[in-house]
Amino acid sequence: MRVSKPALQARASSPTLENLRSLLIIRSIALLGQIGVLCYVLLVNRTTEDLLGMTACLMALALLTGLSFWRSSKPMPVSDLEFLTQLMLDVLLWTALMYFTGGANNPFISYYIVPLVIAAAVLPWRHTWLVAVASLLAYSLLLYWYRPFPLFTPHAHMGHGNNNVHVLGMWFNFLFSAGLITYFVVRMATQLRLQESRAVAQREQRLRTDQIMAVASLAAGTAHELGTPLSTMTVLVDEMLANKDLDEQAQQDCRMLQQQLQLCKSTLGELTRTAELDAGDTSETIALEDFVRHTVERWAVRRPGVSYQFRRDASGIDKFILCDSTLCQAFENLLNNAADAGSDRVEVGYGSEGNNARIQIRDWGHGIAPDLLENIGKPIIRASRSGLGIGLLLSHATVERYGGRVELRNAADSGAIATLYLPLVSSQHD
Repeated sequence: MRVSKPALQARASSPTLENLRSLLIIRSIALLGQIGVLCYVLLVNRTTEDLLGMTACLMALALLTGLSFWRSSKPMPVSDLEFLTQLMLDVLLWTALMYFTGGANNPFISYYIVPLVIAAAVLPWRHTWLVAVASLLAYSLLLYWYRPFPLFTPHAHMGHGNNNVHVLGMWFNFLFSAGLITYFVVRMATQLRLQESRAVAQREQRLRTDQIMAVASLAAGTAHELGTPLSTMTVLVDEMLANKDLDEQAQQDCRMLQQQLQLCKSTLGELTRTAELDAGDTSETIALEDFVRHTVERWAVRRPGVSYQFRRDASGIDKFILCDSTLCQAFENLLNNAADAGSDRVEVGYGSEGNNARIQIRDWGHGIAPDLLENIGKPIIRASRSGLGIGLLLSHATVERYGGRVELRNAADSGAIATLYLPLVSSQHD
């Protein structure tokens, strides 16, 4: 499948990739700092004794950074596991570098706090605690196992324990800081992500509401504009039927046109009444079975080429829901989508599931494209051969207004299944 250039650019600038690049910049700065230390030792002592381990660690760190920069140039998202691996490699290579440069006596030992802070801000709390434990364990081991480094441990001998009170104080400070960061920063980052997701959901809801209002205004205007030509056509058909010179076939055609015009006028009248009563509560309590059967039978009159059958679960007996004309239209939109998918038959099952009524529409058409499934119900109106678009958007909005939801999926063999969930109410609901 060919991917457009804007899509590649959007992937390349995704938040996960940007986080990885920020981590690599931080790692590069730390790497340059340690290279500066190496150059200073070479300049002052003019010897390469005991610098082999440090040099090897710096080369490994530089190689990892280079490979990671190359990977970050690829338009692929970075998973949490990959980001965790990068941080754990940081901890591992930094531990090896500290081992060869004085252990906990090295002032750069405090760098362990950096991957911890990054993990707390970016990764889930389980991964953050893993980075915290690894960093604390590495710091603790470096208190006692390290290679003396002349610049930081001039009087130390390899294998001796580290009893310096200042170094132990640094360790306790790291332990305290790691605990606070891991708990509070993770908590704050979680709240920020939750707040951002809520803000995104609210923006999508506002956008969808605006689109629905625009469609409603257009529909009301269209209903008004269509009234005059429909009345004119009705008069003309009546006059044609009054003409005795018409043959039998022409009269049958005129009667069919008359029925269709009457149906159009009835639909427009219902649309106008719905718009006028929209501000009030026009919902009524209706039996689930009556709602399903009456809606399907009324829809079938307009789709004579599609057969239908009912499948009632025992759980659907004596169940009631709230309903108005907009909910019936939402149900009919789902039936239309099933018919427009190329299926010559539709199966409608209904029952209850917990506190919800469940209405399932099964067709045997060509199904729904996977890319459309990801955006169905979102405030993005797109035309498609499967007939998904504004009708389904309005169905989602109407059902959600009643506290329900619409779920769509492709069937295992062929076709698609649309499931409508609506809250159940008691038969005495006002």
